[in-house]
Amino acid sequence: MEETRTSTPLLVISSRTGNTMILGHAICDALPGAKLVKPADLPEDLSGYNPVLLGFWCDRGNAPEEMLAIAPRFEGKTIGCFATMGGDADSPESKAWMQRTAEGLINAGKGNTLAGTFLCRGRIDPELFKRMTDMMGGVVSEEREARRRASETHPDRLDLQKGAELFRSVFGMNF
Repeated sequence: MEETRTSTPLLVISSRTGNTMILGHAICDALPGAKLVKPADLPEDLSGYNPVLLGFWCDRGNAPEEMLAIAPRFEGKTIGCFATMGGDADSPESKAWMQRTAEGLINAGKGNTLAGTFLCRGRIDPELFKRMTDMMGGVVSEEREARRRASETHPDRLDLQKGAELFRSVFGMNF
């Protein structure tokens, strides 16, 4: 009799301020039996994990280095990507960034399929905001300050619910 192998959902999360980790926990809770790890703790043997969800933040217009470094390890996986950013997640530019970044991550490996993406606002790291402000001459425009303030309350309860519902609907109970 051939042994039936079960597959476990795996969430790999890179989080600088905690935003993406909060979102990742909400998504993990929506996928019974899912395992959540940081990129540095990615298991050596990935054969028992599918789907895989990659959670990250917008780092200089890409996924963070630690996420880019592990992406080539995934082969033949169904992958969902979710991210947080300090800007308007509903803008056409943000949506294009998310799609481009997700495709880059899944294509870094072999034979992966992108199952879905989710992007929401997240608090901006105060240190990063200060560094960027200094690079821009030390002046914070009203528009930039408004964007920072709008991001301060995210991810909020609705963001967490939307992210969890999206991946629950994509993956359901059919791991």
